[in-house]
Amino acid sequence: MSQSEVPPPPGIFSLPASSSRNLAAREDLVAEIGAALAKRGVAPLCGLGGTGKTKLAIEFAYRHAGAYDIVFMIDGQGPATMEAGLVALAAEMRLPDHELSDPARAVAAVRSRLGRRGRWLLLFDGVRDPVEVEPYLPSLAHGGHVIATSQNPIWRGLTTINVRGIERAESVSFLLRRTGETDAEAADALAEELGDLPLALAQAGAYIEETGRPLAEYLALFRQRPAALLERPVSFPVTVATAWESALAAVFSHQAAAELLSLCSFLPMDSIPRRALSEYDPLALDDAIAVLRLHSLIEVRPQTLSVHRLVKIVVRNQLRRDDRRQWMEAARRIVQASGRYYPGTEEEREGRTEPDSG
Repeated sequence: MSQSEVPPPPGIFSLPASSSRNLAAREDLVAEIGAALAKRGVAPLCGLGGTGKTKLAIEFAYRHAGAYDIVFMIDGQGPATMEAGLVALAAEMRLPDHELSDPARAVAAVRSRLGRRGRWLLLFDGVRDPVEVEPYLPSLAHGGHVIATSQNPIWRGLTTINVRGIERAESVSFLLRRTGETDAEAADALAEELGDLPLALAQAGAYIEETGRPLAEYLALFRQRPAALLERPVSFPVTVATAWESALAAVFSHQAAAELLSLCSFLPMDSIPRRALSEYDPLALDDAIAVLRLHSLIEVRPQTLSVHRLVKIVVRNQLRRDDRRQWMEAARRIVQASGRYYPGTEEEREGRTEPDSG
């Protein structure tokens, strides 16, 4: 056997530490990942930032580590990070020096070796464009597996696993376990305010732990200052406010998408009927929806659209006061035309938007 054919050392395992502290069990999704890998070899986990896609992928990998000789996580944000990830894997696999000396050669060597064997799992985390992943995927013909996490739900020809918020019972259980409290009523109400978003629940738990503020008091404060609390605690590695920065920046560079998201952020219903937007040009509306879907900032069903309640809060808080008034009035006209009630006070209309700092 030549040096190039020497198998990699056993037990290559490179993942962040797994912690159940900030993750509900989500057994149904863990099982769905396993089923997707068994059927197709690839499991794209897609959804809004903060739904716990990365933690879910890591949890699966830890649970099934015994089924693989290689488990390796790669930053999937772009070609440069994916190339660097595979070069690092090449070093872990102890490939010959002449193959490690050139990044392109190292990538090709890793793909070739993995493509000829099974029992490996690669996790591509934070993929922005699924097309960019293809040049870095080994062949799956011999039983290798790939899990990818992405806000983009469009994976050509592949069925994606939609990762949303957790079930209410899990949200309540998590908050009580994380805070050590027994106030299930306050935990349920807070989970409702947070839209059962795992990242927001973890933030709330960390804030309560750091400050000692009881759940009920945190709930009252969140109802008064939601946008400010979505930026805290400062010690938290990624907050809801920062998790969506790049996605919102991309959306607000596209006028039609920015306008649709701004409007939806003032509509009080969780499910927005498409017919309520009938005054808009259908092609422009479709273009806007397509941009928002690239970042999972909108969910699309045959007759309705929906935007997560925390996305609405963050978007409203980023708008200038004049723009808030403009979109508030546009939303009022749509709701009144539908015969539904629209909140009357400015605080209610603006969804408890934080006051302007200037």
